[in-house]
Amino acid sequence: MPTITLVLSSLMGLMCVWLAFQVIKNRRKHKVSLGDGGIDELARAIRAHGNFIEYVPLSLILLGASELNHAHPLAVMGFAILIFLGRAFHAYAFLGGGEHFKPRVMGMKLTLYSLLALSVFNLGLFTWNLINPG
Repeated sequence: MPTITLVLSSLMGLMCVWLAFQVIKNRRKHKVSLGDGGIDELARAIRAHGNFIEYVPLSLILLGASELNHAHPLAVMGFAILIFLGRAFHAYAFLGGGEHFKPRVMGMKLTLYSLLALSVFNLGLFTWNLINPG
């Protein structure tokens, strides 16, 4: 069972719900039912949630694949931590306003480098398992 992926996906589920509530809170606050109404705070909340939804599924698929391919648990845990931190930094930066540019960049770097590393890592695991069956 991919237990590390299970834990990370649960944490990501909680973060996703929290981000969705940020959108709902801003919609109610600004009385906007569709779109962002030209309101920066609402636009940021929508994009924080949307960006999360765009990157997390592939991250979880790659992480789960590494566990299913018998990657060392410490490697999987390291990737999980980097992915979580990347998404948390990015959400914080988006919701915090324009003065949080450094956490946004850090969040995207952690996310993109994790996706890249996990992709290469999984290809390596696949190749290793192909060459060394059983």
